[in-house]
Amino acid sequence: MTEAAISLPLIILAAMLMIRLFVFYLEILTTGIEEHRKALEAQDAYRGAMIRTYEEEIEVDMLRGGVLKRDVSKRLKVKAYLINEDLLVRSGEILD
Repeated sequence: MTEAAISLPLIILAAMLMIRLFVFYLEILTTGIEEHRKALEAQDAYRGAMIRTYEEEIEVDMLRGGVLKRDVSKRLKVKAYLINEDLLVRSGEILD
């Protein structure tokens, strides 16, 4: 009983921490997918100069609380090249 009283709370805390970290990394993954989708939508709607870059920087924070005293965060950087395919094809015709 004494061993269970000492070890069981530690096991429960470790399991809760692993679940919390798992949810944090899922949030990072979801944010990355959303930003990738936004970059693809920007590419589809782009009608400007021939080539331009799309850059976005997002920070995902883990909620503070419990025994967590430090801020845990992950900075995501999305960079994509937007290409106006209409102008690219026309410039290829000039070279021929």
